[in-house]
Amino acid sequence: MYPNLDDASSNYEDTLNKLSNHIKDLFSKIQLYQAIISERDHQINKLVNENNQLKMEIQNLSNKLNPRYKPDTSSYTPPAPKQQPVYSSTSEEDPRIMKRQCPNCGASGFAIREVEDKSKIISYVPRRIYAKKMVCTKCRFEF
Repeated sequence: MYPNLDDASSNYEDTLNKLSNHIKDLFSKIQLYQAIISERDHQINKLVNENNQLKMEIQNLSNKLNPRYKPDTSSYTPPAPKQQPVYSSTSEEDPRIMKRQCPNCGASGFAIREVEDKSKIISYVPRRIYAKKMVCTKCRFEF
C-alpha cells in the first residue's frame, strides 16, 4: 500500500496526534459538563429547600387564619352508603300506589327518572340486563 515505510509511519503519527487532541478536547468538555451539572444540582437543592420553607409558611399562615381546622390524615372515614329511595304515599291517593321521592331535595313524581345502572350487570344471557337506579332531574342526585 505504501511503497515507502517512512510515509506510512508519518501518516500514523499524524492520525495519532489528531486523535489524541480530539480525546483531550472531549475530556475538557466532560469536565465542563460535570461542572454545569454540579451547579444545576446545587440550584435544584436550593430551590427544593426554599419550596419546603414556603410550604411551611403557608401551613403556619393557614393555621393562624383558621386554627380550628387541622387536617387529620391518620384516620380514614369510609364514604357514606348510598341512600335507599324513599317511597311516600299521600292520603288523597290510593295507599297501594307508592310515590318515589328524592332523598336529597324531596322532589317526587315526574322529577324522578329510572335509568339503567351500567356498573351493575344482572345478566349476560340472552342480552345484557342492567340494574335500575333512580335519578332526580332537579338536583341530579342518583339513588
